[in-house]
Amino acid sequence: MKLLYKKIINRLKKITGRFVSHNIRYRPQSIFRLHTDDAQAQREAKLYPVYPALRTTLDIPEALYEACSAYWKPQREVTTDYEVVEAPNGRIYTDNDSTIAIISKYNRLIENVSLSMKEGKVTENGYNNIFEQRYFSAPTRFEGTVFSLLTGGAGLNNISHWFVDVLPRLHLLKESGLYDKVDWFLVPSLRYDFQLETLRLLGIPEKKLIAGDEHPHIMADCIIASTAPRGNHTLVPHWLCQYIQAAFVPLAAQETEADQQGVKLYISRSDSKLRQVENEAELVEALKPYGYRPVVLSQLSVLERIKLFSRASSVVSATGAGLVSMMFCKPGTQVIELFHEGFVIEPFYDIATKMGMDYSYIICKSNSLVKDAGQGQHENLKVELPELVELIRAGKKNKRQAQPNQQTNLKYS
Repeated sequence: MKLLYKKIINRLKKITGRFVSHNIRYRPQSIFRLHTDDAQAQREAKLYPVYPALRTTLDIPEALYEACSAYWKPQREVTTDYEVVEAPNGRIYTDNDSTIAIISKYNRLIENVSLSMKEGKVTENGYNNIFEQRYFSAPTRFEGTVFSLLTGGAGLNNISHWFVDVLPRLHLLKESGLYDKVDWFLVPSLRYDFQLETLRLLGIPEKKLIAGDEHPHIMADCIIASTAPRGNHTLVPHWLCQYIQAAFVPLAAQETEADQQGVKLYISRSDSKLRQVENEAELVEALKPYGYRPVVLSQLSVLERIKLFSRASSVVSATGAGLVSMMFCKPGTQVIELFHEGFVIEPFYDIATKMGMDYSYIICKSNSLVKDAGQGQHENLKVELPELVELIRAGKKNKRQAQPNQQTNLKYS
């Protein structure tokens, strides 16, 4: 109830902020984009290229791409300039939803590292929601240097987005050479145990953390911010997967007992109200002869998940945030993802292929006509158990191929 109340209040603030004027002087006067060869702009903010013009591809079979939900078709290839910006006497403004504005001392929005979203997707360059904002609280002043890990959207409370969109910014910071300069780390929220735990595992003490949902508008002696880890798109770059593996997998204790290796996991969503498996009891029974054990991830700490998944030989799960734990698995681990036919999205099969997983999938049929992601993510699944058992027995990468007519009965708007 407390979380729901907070969401309602934040929504009301957002609506009010577009109509009621207060401290309007804090709204940026213009947008500018930093370039390394622009000496004059470098006096206002300094640019550190990390991975210039990095090409990222979606390497999946055509059948799976065609099966991807029409309302959320990913691009097959994107190019991103990964950069870090240092802005002396700058500010950060966020609504912790769709707007992150990094603002220079001359009250200009730095486009390279700011972010604006509309209907869950990043808006085009040259636009930011902050220019529709009229109501601003006065910024909280912090002495020293603040690094922003703000990401907008589900980075506030979703563990998958936390690992994919928040934490990898630390890698970009280290690659820029500015990590040791940072006094404070501004994160979307600290309400959830996994947020504090992961930062502690990465060596960042709680006393150095600033919660963005508590301090939506700050200023500091110096602001540092990075490009979003997935840029302006949704594809996951190789460096991101490598960073998560290198940062967390070594934390798993080395197990010597043979029975501690090769565990087989079924990720249950029984603790969620979204995308539950309707025939889960029968599914668990069908998996028992093959050595699978059900696990509810919300009952485990992050370190426990790292230890468990680093020893897994096979993982079965409906698509959802819990699948991000496969980033702790060894290359070659079998991953079987279960989709509702109206909610086939790319993040986890993108990660799986880039991490060398033995990935396969099942698209579960339904009579529901799914129109958008909001509806799709609420749809429960009923799994064809013989098909799942066949995949487990086969254990070969991409053995499952989507049928040409798999989505012909769906209608999207």
